[in-house]
Order: sequence, then structure tokens, then C-alpha cells
Amino acid sequence: MSLLRQPLLVILPLFFIGGLLYIWATPPFEASDELWHWGMVNIIAETGQLPVQNPDVETPWMQEGSQPPLYYLISAALVSGIDRSDVSGVTQPNPHVLAGIPGAVGNKNMVLRDAPHLPLERTLLAVYIIRLFSLLLGCVTLVAVYYAALELSQNRMLAGLALGVTAFNPMFLFIAGAINNDNLVTALNSLIIWQMLVMVNRRELRLWRGLLLALLLALGSLSKLSGLVLMPIVAGAAVYAAYQPGQSFWRAFNWRGLISQGLMIGLVWAALAGWWYLRNIQLYGELFGTRMMVAVAGPRLEPFTLQTLLDEFQGFRFAYWSLFGAVNIMTLRWFYDLMDALTLVALLGLVVVGWRRRGEGRAFAIKFILLGSLITIGFVSIASWTAQTYASQGRLLFPFVAAISPLLALGWLALIDWLPPQRLRTALPVMLVVGLAVFALVVPVASIAPQYALPESLAELPQSARQVYARYGEVELVGYATPDQRYAPGDAVPVTVYWRVLQPSARDYSLYLHATLSDGRVIGKVDSYPGAGRLRTSRWPTGALYADSYLIPLDDLGAVSTLRIQVGWWDYADGALVNAVDTAGQPLASVMLNAGGYAPPQVQQTLAEAQPVSSVTFGSALRLTGYTLVDDRLSLHWQVEAGLPDDYTVFAQVFDAAEVMVGQGDAPPALPTRYWRPGESYVTEHTLVYPKALTEGDYRLMIGWYRLPDFARLPVAAPNDAYPLLHWRLEANALQP
Repeated sequence: MSLLRQPLLVILPLFFIGGLLYIWATPPFEASDELWHWGMVNIIAETGQLPVQNPDVETPWMQEGSQPPLYYLISAALVSGIDRSDVSGVTQPNPHVLAGIPGAVGNKNMVLRDAPHLPLERTLLAVYIIRLFSLLLGCVTLVAVYYAALELSQNRMLAGLALGVTAFNPMFLFIAGAINNDNLVTALNSLIIWQMLVMVNRRELRLWRGLLLALLLALGSLSKLSGLVLMPIVAGAAVYAAYQPGQSFWRAFNWRGLISQGLMIGLVWAALAGWWYLRNIQLYGELFGTRMMVAVAGPRLEPFTLQTLLDEFQGFRFAYWSLFGAVNIMTLRWFYDLMDALTLVALLGLVVVGWRRRGEGRAFAIKFILLGSLITIGFVSIASWTAQTYASQGRLLFPFVAAISPLLALGWLALIDWLPPQRLRTALPVMLVVGLAVFALVVPVASIAPQYALPESLAELPQSARQVYARYGEVELVGYATPDQRYAPGDAVPVTVYWRVLQPSARDYSLYLHATLSDGRVIGKVDSYPGAGRLRTSRWPTGALYADSYLIPLDDLGAVSTLRIQVGWWDYADGALVNAVDTAGQPLASVMLNAGGYAPPQVQQTLAEAQPVSSVTFGSALRLTGYTLVDDRLSLHWQVEAGLPDDYTVFAQVFDAAEVMVGQGDAPPALPTRYWRPGESYVTEHTLVYPKALTEGDYRLMIGWYRLPDFARLPVAAPNDAYPLLHWRLEANALQP
């Protein structure tokens, strides 16, 4: 099979094609931090200088201005001759973007645009040129990973598997097709790891290899601080290569070669990279610039503990395999579980490898230890960084992928080798690589591109939509759709509002959707440009009808209430609301849409000092268990025996001796009865209102339930389905129950 004989010739072209697919699926400035990486490139291309960071000034490059500059310098040179005068128009930020929230619906886009794919000219042309440069760096990484795996274990299947799991990791493809300095440091670090393993295998300190490693280390540390992580690992490898057993300890070392290589690395690093670190000291009073980066990016607000690390570890793992956009787009959930399982299998396999090969000599053990130490130090450095600011992203381990992927492959093959049929042992690695490749090539089409596609106009309002009308300037609300159900704290209300465009507006207005209780309290809200952030009111065409869908997360207020959604428009620039009018042009105080009910999962309301009631049940569903009557305030306690399909209202009516109704306190429950569940208990509140003052005589209070609009009553064992709750006689202007 060609995949086994020449995996580079097969996988490298597929990787490049896949990278182009990810570049196509992800509009400009939508990859992780790409907007700010571009800001660095652009300012260098404009001024020919590195920016000086100031945490009190917001800039287009944000915290990336504190990064080592090599990637940005090369990228700026690539696009310096391209007209980028339209940059402000194509980088207009989406003020409602939900960055870093994968579970949120909509507002995945960092910037506003009129289409996912705009003409390749000016600034956008420059963006794609740099993206192609990044993709080529990804190809360099793959070559280095392949040969590093061969140096780890002279096994072409292992090297092909390491190559495949790197090339077809969807997240690696995504970053490789983005403007991101990770691509350069990953390529350089991977080359260093490869050459370091060569040095260990040959146990020699060649002048030219020492010079190559010195050059790569200097360039790597000038690309990103993660390039510094390899220095102690390379030093350890050099010590091992300088040691020739069989002589006394002192004589066994090639001291001349070791010292020469150390001096060479130090001198080359000082000449090529030292200036940037010296600049940090001069400008910010620190060597690495990390304190300034934290000040610009924003420090972590809560203490970073072991529990914090564990809580964020899931997102960290996800971001190693597939977390796209502004860290807010996931792919199919089962993929993360599969990769977790495969990682655990690989770790188990590495334990087996360590046991099996414990007596095979030092070379393999040294390589194993060096790669494991590199990953460990890399992870610790990332954990240390994320303890200072919010940066728990597994993709930050990519600079060490030439150590990670070969070890993963080694662990898998260690367990696969236990399988008896030779054909199966050969087929499984190929199947794994092919499966990853197919999935990785589907992801951009299925998971990424749809998040940026513009909503399409509808021909007519769907029959399933509830009709409603309100006009806000140049747009009409003509309908909405939301499930009629009961919601609990932590749930999210799905709602679709339907807009008909009268004409484009002069400004871009923001939409707000507020989930409200009956007392007006807001328990959830969404602010967005229409089209879930992908449409602008100044751009949508006259006469278009759009379906606009959102999820409104609900807070926990411990309330029991009907749920409504308030809909409106406002100007993000000045906060001014857009007035709503009805069909006659009359102002509307607010536009409220019925959305169901809101209550805890199990409602158990109690009534203090209630007077007990002998067993009485209405409609075999609602049992009255007690009441209180204080002045004109009546409270009733209900036990739910069975669910009801409709909404019922409690009637509380006062009759005199002549059977004339003289007072009334009808009221629906706070939560409509169709949302009540068996086993729950509720209290309904009623104010008895008397149109005329009561005179001396006998009175009785009748209660029951009726349904609007037909006034059908819930049956109860009493005449007219009205239960006589209370009798009293009024004497001398005193109420005597």
C-alpha cells in the first residue's frame, strides 16, 4: 500500500488540499485570534516598526503586540506591497460576538461582513497570502514529524501513523490555514525535535548540526516563547550525545564538542533573538514581556487552583482536536469522546512500551524520556500561563506536536501488535488515518462554513409561526415561533422571530430579546445583530422576509411564573431604543411574546398556618388541602394529583343568603395549570373585591376552576362544580367566620 510505503507522498498533498478547504470555510479574521495577529502584521507593514504596548490603549493587535515578532515580520514583508487601505472596512468588529462560548447559538463571527466570501483584493488578498504561508509552514511541520517519528523508532508504519494523526487533526488543519504565529514556531520546533533525535541516535556532535540547531532555536524563540521550552531538552540530548561509555566518567565526555555547541547556541541566539528580549527589558522592565501581555489581554480574576485546572481541562482537550472560530464552534460531540478514548489507549500503550523495552539499551529510553519531558514542560508552561490569563487551549501544545504525535503512534502500535492476525495489525493504523482524513475533510463543510453563511430570505411566513405585528422603523415583526412548554433555571428558550424588511435602515441596529417573568423581571437575554450576527439592517434588501433564530439562557430566580419574551431594537452606538408601533401607527409600550412557563424542576409551595380542608379534588387532578383568609386576602393551597392539558382560572365568589354574588376574587395561578406536574404543590392568591359594602346577613365563599374561553368548570362533588369553602355571618359590621 502506498500509504505505508510512501506516506508523505500521499498525506502531504491531502493535507494541503484539506488546508485550502479550511481556509475557504473560515472567512477572514474568524480563526482563533486571527484579527489581532493580522493587526500585528498590518502595523509592521505600515510603519516598519514593532508596536510599543500600552494596556490603557486599545489597539488592533491587542496582546499579540507582546509576542516575539519573527512570524509577523515575514508576513509583513509578504504583503507590504499590497494596498490595504480598506482594512477598517473589512475588520469592523461584531459588538455582540460570543467568543469562547462554544455552546452559544449565533454570533460566531468576530467581524461584520456582507458575505462569507468577498472578492480577493486589497486587504483580503493579503490575508489569504499569509494564510497560504501558514499552510506551507504546516507542511514543513509534517515533514519534520514524519522524520522525527522515524528517528524515534525505525518503523515506517509508526512514522506514517504519527504523520496522519498530525495532518488530519482538524484543529491542526484549522490553525495551519490561519494567520497565527503558532505555525512558525511549530514548524521550527518540529525541525529541532527531528534533528535532536538524529543527534541522539548517532551520538555525535557535528559542527553543522550544532549550527543548524543553534539557528533553529534562535528563530524559534524569536517566533514565540514556546520556542524556549526546547532549550533544556536539546541541552540534555547534547549531553547524552557527548557521552561515550567505556571510559572514566570525566574522559567519557566530548567536552570540546559539548562546550562548542553550547557556545554556538548561545552566540547565535544572542545575535538573532537577543535583541527582542533586551527590548522587553528596556521597554517593560521584564525579559519575556508576559506581564505586559497579561495586562493587555486581561488577568485571570479568580484564583487559579488545581480545581480550576481540572474544570478547564475538558475545554483544553477539545481545543487540541477541534474548537474552531473564536473558540466558539465545535464539531460532532462523539469525536471528542473518541479522541479522549484513543489518547487513553495510547497512554496505556506507552506503559506497555516502557515495560517491554526496558532492557533494550539507553538510546530508546533517552529519546522516550526527552520527548516525554518536552511534553511535560510544555504543558506546565501553558498551565503557568493560563494561571495568569484565560488561555486554556490545547492547540497551544502544537509547538510540541513532533513529540506528541510519535508517542501517540508508538502507544497505539504497542497495543495493536498484540492482535493476532498480521493483516489486522497492518490494516488498523491505515483505517485510523483514513478515518481521521475523511472526518477532517468533512468538518469544514459540515461544522464551520454553515456558521458564517448568510440567512436566506423566505417566500412567505411559515404556517407554524404565530402571527404578531409590530413595526420598528424600517422593519416589521410579523410572526414568531417558540415551543409552548415549561422551562427551568439553566434551560434555554429557543425562539424564532420573523422580520419583513420595509427598506434598509440608515444605521446598523441591534436586536434584543429579553425573557421576562410576569412581574417584569428579566431572567435571560440576547443582544445581537439580526441573522444571529450575520446580517446588518443597513444591508438587508427591501421586501425580504427573514427567520431569525436564537437561544435565550435562563437564570435562576427561584420564581414560578408565566414566561414572555420582550422584543425590541436599539442602537449599539448610543443605546437609543427604536420605538415600536402597531398596525394603526399607535405607539406600543412594549412587544411581548408568550413563551410558556418558568418554574424550578419540582415546585413545592407551602402555606403557613393554613386551615385544613377535608379531601376535595377538582377534575380528579387538583386537590385543595388548605386555605387562609386575612381581611380580603384569600390564599389556597393545591396538591397536583394529575396533569391538565388546559389552563384553568380559580374562581372565588361570595354569595349572600339570596344567592346573589356580592364579591369576587377570580385569578389564574402564577404558573398556568398546563405546566403543573403531578406531585407538586402550589399556592394561588386572591383578593376578594366587593362592589358594594356588605350588609348584615349570612354569606358563603364558593371556589372552583373554570377554563377560558368556554368557562367549562373542573368537576367537583358539589352543585354547579362550586365548592363551598366557607360560611359566615356578618353582624354589627364585624366579620365573624
